Amino acid sequence: AAADPASVLPGSLETGNWCNEHDMLHERLDIIEEKVIKTVEHLESEVKSLLNIISETTSKIPVIPGTPLIDIFDGQY
Repeated sequence: AAADPASVLPGSLETGNWCNEHDMLHERLDIIEEKVIKTVEHLESEVKSLLNIISETTSKIPVIPGTPLIDIFDGQY
């Protein structure tokens, strides 16, 4: 027991408690990370879907010859 530094340090009983709290924190962070990843994947899917709808819709709009095209993604509108 003398070779074990934790056994000779005051408050060594709290070391196990800290480790448990540390493990619980990592478990919670893992759960949060998984939820964030799933949310990002869902949002990416939604954005792709919306962009496809926009692309399909704009390709069906008849263009009158001589009408200037407006780029809605250029930041001016």
